[in-house]
Amino acid sequence: MRHLFLLLLIASGILAGCSSTPVHTASSKSHHNKKGMSCIAPNVYVDSSMSMQQRQVFLQTVQQSRTEIARFFGKVLSSPDIFACASKACFRRFGGIPARAKAIGDKKVILSERGLDKVTLTHELAHVELHKRLGSPHVWNKIPMWFDEGLAVMVCKDPRYYKEVQPMPLKKLVSQDQWVNAIRHNQPAYSVSRQAVETWYKGVGTQGLREMIGRMKQGKAFSLQSSGQAKLAVSRL
Repeated sequence: MRHLFLLLLIASGILAGCSSTPVHTASSKSHHNKKGMSCIAPNVYVDSSMSMQQRQVFLQTVQQSRTEIARFFGKVLSSPDIFACASKACFRRFGGIPARAKAIGDKKVILSERGLDKVTLTHELAHVELHKRLGSPHVWNKIPMWFDEGLAVMVCKDPRYYKEVQPMPLKKLVSQDQWVNAIRHNQPAYSVSRQAVETWYKGVGTQGLREMIGRMKQGKAFSLQSSGQAKLAVSRL
């Protein structure tokens, strides 16, 4: 009965705080418009072809993912628009890539029809939350890819990347091009990065992460010097 009531709220737009009518923003200045999407909750847009049951399940996924982000970071500062596609055609409208999903700065998360699960959404929201806390593209673009991706994998606990693997030099996973090249050649970039970040984080914890973010917001270079032991362990990778 409670589920039926929730479905009715989604259908009416009462739960969302917005109309369930598809949003059309042809005149929007945003690079990714909302055409063909339905607003089902604040900052949550889904493919208009999604059934009421699918929308209900996805809203539960959003809540679970946000809870994971709050648990790790202490609280959630970011509030990105989340676009959930139910088809390849929908994802292509947003400039879809081979990956299941993508985060755009601290403003947007776009999910393909293969990325509507908690692990994938939490991964992308972790990127967004880190970027929000760093404050600006000028700062977050200084974060090496291995740290950005490794932190996201650690937060979302993606089981695909929790097997121990042979390390590779982190200096080969700094830029976007290096990262793409490693993936293209089937190198375990995600697992290596998760191992490195987890090793560091176990030594410094939330306080160390906050200190690193604070230093970068002050204009300093990316550094993991909060803990000499953790720095030594990471430097071996």
